[in-house]
Amino acid sequence: MDYVGILLKFLGSFGLFIFGISLLSSGLQKTAGSRMKKILGNVSKNRFSGVLFGAGVTALIQSSTATTVMAVGFVNAGIIALPQIVGIIMGANVGTTTTAWLVSSVEWSSLLKPDAIGAVCAAFGALMLLFTKDRNKKNIAEVIVGFGVLFLGLSQMPAALKPLAELDAVRQLFITMGTNPFLGIIAGIIVTVIIQSSTASIGILQSMALSGMVPWNAAVYIVLGQNIGTCLTAIISSIGTTKNAKAAAYIHLVYNVVGAAIFCTAAIVFFTFINKAFGSTSITATDISMVHTGYNIAALILLFPFGGLILKLSEKMAGINTQADAADASELIELDESILETPSYAIENSSDAIVMLMDLMRKNLTLGVNTFLEKDYKKINTLWSNSEKIDKVNDRINEFLTKLFNENLSADESVVAAAMIHITISLKRISNRTKGFVALTENMRDNNIKDACVGAEKLVDIFKQTMLCYDTMIDAYKTDDTDTINLTMTEADNVAEMREKYKALHLALAANPDYDVEVGLLYAEAARHLSRIAHNIKSVVETIPHAESPDEAIAEAMRRG
Repeated sequence: MDYVGILLKFLGSFGLFIFGISLLSSGLQKTAGSRMKKILGNVSKNRFSGVLFGAGVTALIQSSTATTVMAVGFVNAGIIALPQIVGIIMGANVGTTTTAWLVSSVEWSSLLKPDAIGAVCAAFGALMLLFTKDRNKKNIAEVIVGFGVLFLGLSQMPAALKPLAELDAVRQLFITMGTNPFLGIIAGIIVTVIIQSSTASIGILQSMALSGMVPWNAAVYIVLGQNIGTCLTAIISSIGTTKNAKAAAYIHLVYNVVGAAIFCTAAIVFFTFINKAFGSTSITATDISMVHTGYNIAALILLFPFGGLILKLSEKMAGINTQADAADASELIELDESILETPSYAIENSSDAIVMLMDLMRKNLTLGVNTFLEKDYKKINTLWSNSEKIDKVNDRINEFLTKLFNENLSADESVVAAAMIHITISLKRISNRTKGFVALTENMRDNNIKDACVGAEKLVDIFKQTMLCYDTMIDAYKTDDTDTINLTMTEADNVAEMREKYKALHLALAANPDYDVEVGLLYAEAARHLSRIAHNIKSVVETIPHAESPDEAIAEAMRRG
């Protein structure tokens, strides 16, 4: 037997199959665009709704791995709360079964021959790619080509594998996996881990079934292993991320391992004691689709009530021991680089991360100014610690955006990414001004200053106006509303005007011999920090509507920096 020829034929057809799945999934994700993120990002706290969203999204993009990795990324970015991920993952496992039904459809009718379907779709999609310039139509063409290539690969795999069905060693191997559940599950895990796709792994098993070499019991155990193996990609994507993101990946693992353990036990009982002969009969591709779908639906029904327990176990595995630890906002703001290849997701994730950064900075700025005004020296260490975390978050967002800018972006996406880079630079300057208040507070502590400056209430007024300007900036960034942007700039100018009046007041008071100039200088410097913060706020909102080109935005950011 020509084993080299068989291997080459299989690898060629398998390559087409994998490429088709990848192209199909990529095209569907691009077609869905930011709507996918909106669906996942706004999923309700109701676990049942999460199941529906997870199943629908996965059925749409043809990849539970993509849905899970995406969800892990959203948890990492703080867009989805950790408890919401449980339902999404449960639903994703059900949604991923749709591809198996596409593969098994070739058994239902002679009209659904995969080679004919593949040829027509690949040719039609290729023509669309060649003759259309519209971005959305190109994405749709990519979906059609992917669908066609998938079926072309599928049409050749059974023929490539058929000679192996005649070998006693191959038949014995499947018999062994059928009688030894552990080996069957391990085989399913290994194959899925190697090719990083349970969908493709199921497709290979179905191709073998089309060649008549797979018994029922072996197929069931392999399918259970394949569902466990698909968790590895999410685990890998969580490396180096927050504890919440790690817990999200562990939810996927725990859910599939527990489900596989339960149904493996049921399968052993059935094939050993109830109907031993049935286990050795050949399974069809359609039967595998039924097993795959039936298992995932049954696991959902059985484990859905225990979602809370799965969440708690996953949190413990990720090292989340307290509620405060789980809600650490400085961790939630992290970004997952696994979504860089889908710019629409990455841009919206970055935008949400910037809003969260603004909220963190607002809290620290308020704490910094109040610590200075109240001379609450006990909070100095907290302020430095907060500022350090905020700087790390800002650097992380900036690094992510820089990598995103180097991806293959459209002109509009490049403008947005460049503008956000500029915004993170301005936010970094605001954070540095907050550190200025900490330094001023340390100065007062070291010099044992206890009395407030004459006219300190004027500084409080400037602070209130600055925070009003800051809040309007956040609204302007969220809404991209021209009136709100203009209002923010007007409020920033008001802060600058108030600071000039305070400066004049300080100079006038300095002529009074009873005026403590040393204290007055500290308060005047505090007023200057607030004025510079307002200036940086103005720089942020100016970037929102005026980044006409990526080069302009970056050049402007460098000029200001």
